[in-house]
Amino acid sequence: MSRKLKLLLGLVLFNGVSAVIGGLALMTEWIPQQASWVRNTDFPSNYFPGVVLMAVVGGSSLVAAAALLKRSDGWQLACIVAGTVMVVWIVGEIASIRAFHVLQVVYLVTGALVVAWTPARDLSSRAPSR
Repeated sequence: MSRKLKLLLGLVLFNGVSAVIGGLALMTEWIPQQASWVRNTDFPSNYFPGVVLMAVVGGSSLVAAAALLKRSDGWQLACIVAGTVMVVWIVGEIASIRAFHVLQVVYLVTGALVVAWTPARDLSSRAPSR
């Protein structure tokens, strides 16, 4: 696996694992609930956003990581979708809670890098040129 693909794998794993942990933390109230986080939403608590963070954001990144590791058909699309989901989640989070935290920048950047660093095709499986 090339260095660039290893970096991409590291990003999707980082995003996936941290989103699953963050989702579980919200669902179990390991992160104490802040009334301001759900004030401008239709959610009565952090539970459902935690489910979405864990299953959709984390799940899409972990599926992308598995697809990349196995070099499954469509792994590039899985990575692009996972990076896009992360970016949309963070933009939606900032808009809904109307607050800012440095971790939002971290995840916005990692999501964008996943999209940017995903190659259009699997260059590592190409035959050497003559």
